[in-house]
Formats: sequence, C-alpha cells, structure tokens
Amino acid sequence: MNGFNQLDNGKIGFQQKKLFTLSSMGLFLDGYDLSIITMAILVIPTQLGFTKPEYILVDISSFVGMLIGAPILGILSDRIGRKKIFGLDLIFFVVFAITSGLSGNFIELFLSRLLMGIGIGGDYPISSTMMSEFSPRKSRGKLLISMVGMYWLGAFASSVVNYVFVIYPYFWRYTFIVGGLIAIPVILLRFEVPESPRWITSKEKEENGYDRYNKKSPKFYVMLIFVLLAWFIFDIAAYGIGFYYPVIFSTLGFKYQFRSIAEISMLISIGGISGYLIALPLADRLGRRFLIIAGFFIMSVLLIIGSVIKITGLYTVPFFFLFVLFEQWVGAVTLFYPTEIFDTGIRSSVQGLATSVSRVGAIIGIILFPLFPIFSSLSIFAAFSIIGLFLVIFLAPETKNTSLEKNVENYTLSK
Repeated sequence: MNGFNQLDNGKIGFQQKKLFTLSSMGLFLDGYDLSIITMAILVIPTQLGFTKPEYILVDISSFVGMLIGAPILGILSDRIGRKKIFGLDLIFFVVFAITSGLSGNFIELFLSRLLMGIGIGGDYPISSTMMSEFSPRKSRGKLLISMVGMYWLGAFASSVVNYVFVIYPYFWRYTFIVGGLIAIPVILLRFEVPESPRWITSKEKEENGYDRYNKKSPKFYVMLIFVLLAWFIFDIAAYGIGFYYPVIFSTLGFKYQFRSIAEISMLISIGGISGYLIALPLADRLGRRFLIIAGFFIMSVLLIIGSVIKITGLYTVPFFFLFVLFEQWVGAVTLFYPTEIFDTGIRSSVQGLATSVSRVGAIIGIILFPLFPIFSSLSIFAAFSIIGLFLVIFLAPETKNTSLEKNVENYTLSK
C-alpha cells in the first residue's frame, strides 16, 4: 500500500481540473513565447541593427535562461515545496516579456529574454511534477499529455496574435507584451492551490531519518541517462526545425509574406494539437512505449523523405503538418517520463535537470539549422531521430496504469 490509494484510484475531480488548467498554462506560455519569436526575429535584426552573432544570441537567449532556471527551481521545488514557487516562476515571465517588448537594443532584448527563460524553464519541473503527483494512475497519461499539448495551443495563439499585429512595423513589441499580460491572472490563481500530499509525506519521512538516496541502484542511473538523452535528442530536431518554420516557409515558397506565414503557422500549430488529441486515448491504453517509439520512427521516416525529395512550395505545409503531429508523441512522453519514474524527494530535481539538458539540445539544433542548406539540415536531424529511435526501443519504460510509487520501485530503486 503506498498511502495514496484514494488519489491513485479516484477520478478526475475539480481539484485535478483546476490544477491542470493552472499547470498547463505554463506550457501554453512557453509555446506562445517560443513561437512568437520565430516571426519577430524576421524583422528585429534589421530594426534594431543586430550583427549576425547578436541575431543568434537573441535566438537562443530564452533557452539559455531555461537551462539555468529549470535545475535551480527544480531543486527548490523538492526542498521547500511545490506550492511555494508554483506562481513565483511566472513572475519572471510577466516582467521580462514586457521588457522584451520595450527593448531598444540588443543588450536589453537579450537580457530580457534570458531572464524570462529562467521563469519558463523553472515552470517545467514544478508544473509537470505537481500534475503527476495529483493525477489518478489510470488517467495520469491523459492529463499529462493534455498538459503538454497546451504548448501548441499557445503556439496557435501566437500565430493569431502575429496575424493581428503584423500590419504594424514594430508588431513584435505588441506580441511580446500580450504574452506577459496573459500570465498575470495565472500567477494569482496559482497561489491558491494546495501543497502536493506526496511532497508533504516525503518531507515527513526525511525528517524521521529516511534517506531518499539510500535505495539508488544501477538501474537508477540507467533511467537517469535515458531520460536525459531521449529529451536531449528529441529537442535537437524539434527546435532545430520548429524554431525556423517561418524561415523555412519563406525560403521554400512564401517569400516573407507575413500574413501568409502567420496563417501557415496556425496550420502547423493545429498539427501539433492534433498529435496530442490522437495521443490522448493511446497513452493509458497502448502506453508510453508505443507513443515514443512510434513517434521517433515516423519522425525519422518523414525527415529522410523530406531531405531526399527536397519538398518545396505548398507541399511543405502538409509535410510539416504531419511531422509536427507525430513529433508530439515523442515530445509529450520525454517531458513527463522523469515525473513518473523517480522518487518524490528528487522528482522535481531530476525533471529540472532533464529540462536543462533538453535545452542544450534545443540550442544545438537552433545553431545547426542555419549553418547548412535546409535539406542538409533535415538529413542531420533525421540522423539524430534514428539514434533516438534505437535508444527508446532498448530503454523506454512502460509506466501506464501504475502508481508513481510502483513505477519508482520498478525502474529506479532497488527492491
């Protein structure tokens, strides 16, 4: 008996629905911000007079911030509690999203986006851990996938906002500030959520002499390496391509027709949302292994096809629609795996570390893409996806319909 049978065997109630809404808004804001910059960066370098290195640094600035913020706030979440910092992380987002919109030069924009990234990165371990610890075991996959899927709802919202404001010369100022304003009511509501009962129990055990590190076994380190590598490899391709959709479409047939690119970005976002909707009933039926293996396989096949036939023009839209759809099967599972297989006392810390390592992969992908012709970049990302496929075939665990405590026992603690 793990002490959480009522929570594990219950249904999705008001508490879970409220927590889902507030947790998933962090992913929504992440999707909004990381998508809004992909359109803005088409004009900001000219308007603010960036050099090529400054252009790249602004591109990766929020990812660098996430790399820093995720492990720090993940550790704090394990030490002082989920609730205490559940709203504080988004304060970074509000303040520095607004200062991003007011920036007048490279330094101001770079620092604003870096500091905003600290808040976004910190939200990953906190929100996903909270959602995992409050979810019934038989619907945990559905809730977590729905939560991660909010990233693409945020991306869709960014496309709509871009479409509205792109008629103005400095449209990016408005779109950045809108993102900051959206987060304000979320912060206020987050301070009302209860503390995770699993975290409370973990701290009580710790105070009574329980050493959360005393049961580590070789399989703990195997799983740790697995979750770090799987998410790292995925983000190389996911962000290496996803960060440049406006550039790809403008290069392969749409020639900086901003409103057309915004409309296509909406379609791509719908592809991402569709991927999560299809995955919802599969996560708790066919399981996590099925989703991540099938996702990496289809990613690999599509990238190989795209790089060989050199797809252009209108055909790029259905191609990348499908790529994004199946890509999300991998993205969802790699994001929440750490919250399902590691002990409560270190769950958020591991999730923070995994988030940080994944951002390194994202930065690598973002830097790699512009160094090569588009189709050569697709070939490189195909190679990474194939490596990811073999990794998950051999190591991906199955965590469906099982309590968190049982998953910890199965995959990361000695018997």
